[in-house]
Amino acid sequence: MPSKSCNAVLAKSRAMYGRCLKEDDYRQLVECKTVSEVAAYLKSRTCYGKALTGMIETEIHRGQLEPLLRQELYADVLALSRYTTDNALAVTDFVTARLDIEQIVHCMIMLNIGKAEDFALSIPLMLDPFTSISLKQLAAVRSYDDLLNVLQHTRYYTVLLKYRPAEGQPVDIAAAEIALHNKNYGTAIEAVEKMPNRTEQKELRDLFYAVFDFENLERILRLKKYHRFKAETIRSLLIPYGRLSQKNIDSLCAADDIGDVYELAKDTYLGKALSKLSFYDKTQISYALINDYCKHHLRLSPNPIIVMISYIYLKQIEVRNIINLIEATRYGLSPEEKQKLPVR
Repeated sequence: MPSKSCNAVLAKSRAMYGRCLKEDDYRQLVECKTVSEVAAYLKSRTCYGKALTGMIETEIHRGQLEPLLRQELYADVLALSRYTTDNALAVTDFVTARLDIEQIVHCMIMLNIGKAEDFALSIPLMLDPFTSISLKQLAAVRSYDDLLNVLQHTRYYTVLLKYRPAEGQPVDIAAAEIALHNKNYGTAIEAVEKMPNRTEQKELRDLFYAVFDFENLERILRLKKYHRFKAETIRSLLIPYGRLSQKNIDSLCAADDIGDVYELAKDTYLGKALSKLSFYDKTQISYALINDYCKHHLRLSPNPIIVMISYIYLKQIEVRNIINLIEATRYGLSPEEKQKLPVR
């Protein structure tokens, strides 16, 4: 990247992080008794005020608030991407591709339950500027063939074509979603491998592989805790990239319970990071690891793309924290219970 762009990305990413929620903000949000109070605090006291402009706090609900919060995240991604080269843009593009995949999966769910027309009622059209697909066209989908037609000229078409269901059969959504995400991860890695600077390439590969290992560890923990899947099934549901060896992966997948998974993970290169983390539930591990890892890189790395991606991951975690607090507030959890939810 040209030196001016480097400096701009470094400065802007760190400045954006400086506007993120502080510990006092989380304390205030934990004390909120209603979703309206949460919305009012975010609107008047945090960086989400611009995204929430025009919102009437007393009439807002969780379904409306979530896309508005995420609009702030994707606006930041768009603002940072203006300073990047084509190679760097291809790397950061995988973040907004997650939004595409989320909406495609939601559309397939509505097709499966025979309520495709209701998809238009829940689609977050304010996020349309940040997607590579047309959410308006997606809202008009009434069959799987319609979905394929809408996505014909996108990266998702060839993946979804493989999961076209037989007449009268439902879509295998779980398998299709994993294939879409794995395609997205692969695209990001391909972009990294094309970078001309070898040092930058290695640093980015290490960052992505570490994050993929964190996410795989969480997948294993969740699949064992909530579904009790066998080892071979769990292996088929993991991201096919990362630094963990196949032997490590096999051991984690074959572990008897989540306690054993955690102990085995401490014997890998993740052990040092795990030993200094604090979290309420083991299924929060990936977010705690990403949070710690990216904070370190955002503060200390001289690589502008590393700093930018670290900020994006941290912002994603922050939005997730807020959404979890909104849900907990909606269901009347106590401040003590809510205090355990955010990863920070």
